[in-house]
Amino acid sequence: MTDRHSAAPDRLHSLPRYRQPLPRESVTRHIVAMQSAAACSPFVGELEQPLVLDGESADFSRRLHQVLVGATIGSHLYIMGDEAFIWRIHGEARSAGMENDEIDIIRTIAGARRVYCVHCGLTQVAGPEALLTCLGCDVGLEVREHFSRRLGAYLGVCTNPDQPYGGVRP
Repeated sequence: MTDRHSAAPDRLHSLPRYRQPLPRESVTRHIVAMQSAAACSPFVGELEQPLVLDGESADFSRRLHQVLVGATIGSHLYIMGDEAFIWRIHGEARSAGMENDEIDIIRTIAGARRVYCVHCGLTQVAGPEALLTCLGCDVGLEVREHFSRRLGAYLGVCTNPDQPYGGVRP
């Protein structure tokens, strides 16, 4: 039996792994949600008649919601962008009823990511920095290398246990 530490000692098992998707012959409808035109992967050109939704369009959220709730068996969603974008859309797709094996996440842009504050429960968008101040409770946070797929965010914990309340006192 191999434990998770000896299988990949340089990488935590909870960190997301991004890869280029493979063409799927059984897919009847390809849905592409991309953060911007710059996030588009060359892979999209290989898809047969994809429905492409650009995150920069004014009606993106409305159209995405309509497409996700109307998705039928055989639909497959490809999400492209930075981590903050792809995990937000992933959460929406799961809430709409799509299964993990019907979704490919492709990180095509380095940049923002989501961080969950374990002290106040706020999920916020942050940069790649290891330290930040929570927007909800003003606690100084260290962003851990632990990723919650359920939350679509990295976990942020108090950097100074002597000041666990930041600017807000209970």
